[in-house]
Amino acid sequence: MDIVSVRIRAEADIPRVRQVGDVIASSFSFESFAKTRMITAILEITRNALQHGGGGRAYFKADKDGNHAWLKVVVEDQGGGLPENSVFVKKRRPYRTPSASMRGMGLGLTGVQSLADAFDLQTSKDGTTAELGFQAPIPVQELDARVRTAQEKLGELSATDPVAELSRQNRELAEAMAERELLIDEVHHRTGNNLSLIISFIQLSKRNAKEEETREAMSQLEARVHSVAKVHQELQRAHLGERIALLPLLETVARHTQDAFSNPEFDISINVFGDKASVVGSAAIDLGLIVNELVTNSYKHAFAGQSKGKVEIAFERGPGDEYWELSIADDGVGIADDTKPERSESLGWRMIRAMASRHAGKITTSGEEGFRTSIRFPPDFASAS
Repeated sequence: MDIVSVRIRAEADIPRVRQVGDVIASSFSFESFAKTRMITAILEITRNALQHGGGGRAYFKADKDGNHAWLKVVVEDQGGGLPENSVFVKKRRPYRTPSASMRGMGLGLTGVQSLADAFDLQTSKDGTTAELGFQAPIPVQELDARVRTAQEKLGELSATDPVAELSRQNRELAEAMAERELLIDEVHHRTGNNLSLIISFIQLSKRNAKEEETREAMSQLEARVHSVAKVHQELQRAHLGERIALLPLLETVARHTQDAFSNPEFDISINVFGDKASVVGSAAIDLGLIVNELVTNSYKHAFAGQSKGKVEIAFERGPGDEYWELSIADDGVGIADDTKPERSESLGWRMIRAMASRHAGKITTSGEEGFRTSIRFPPDFASAS
């Protein structure tokens, strides 16, 4: 069921798309945050059509699927389509290309897919068509009436002062974003408290445990939770920013792991060094857990029969900036040449493989003069800082 279409030929058409989206979202009873999410996704696709497709048209439609009402937005352009080496994958990260110049578009489409309830993209040399779907919080029986209401309000919109209307929408969007930030702050505050409580419970259980095997398992769990808690603290300290300085984080993770396995019989030193770099929050969590797991393995297996040892943790950029490398090495007893611990089916190594694979990391190990694990990541995995 068609509601309205908007031409996209110049930058001045973008505010018009936003006004139309706002009116229709209100007519379909979208709440403030849902409205902000919807308009953000529509504007991203509209700008892509203008900037990369030379313009086009946005079609706003109503639809139903069983007992659910939907608002759908189809944005078409007649540009040259996405690059031939790009890939669109439904229900996953929607856009990938090795071309650094196209990253902005890729991040936009990725964001749109996460914001919309449904998203489809068709592209060819004749142009690109993006379809966004948003489930409306109204009964299906009211769909026709809501469409008529939207069309009436859109007719009234033409008679209003566009500057005043845009100012009102900006104010509503700012209020919605402020409300969102407040809710996120509250969630992170409670998450931090819960993580601290979990660590306290683990420490209490470890102190009361009678079996050495149980205490060791509790120590491993404590170190893992500490790794996650540290990343969470860094995210809060950065005002919920997306990137975290990696070396300070790894130093803290190493220290917590060292504290968890401290023993007067062992003199194990841990050294963290490398190039200054920052990574996104999800990658920081994974690297923190990987380092915790591998340092824990060193404490458990590397220094049998020894009273002292050394563990080195490094994160460095490879020659020619071709990759980033995380390495964890100890000077312990090492392993046999034909042993491949990275293929182990233990919980720890399954975790390491899964987290490294999530960021296209490649694992290699060496058992000469101690044990060393190296994980190489693509050049765009981290940013120099």
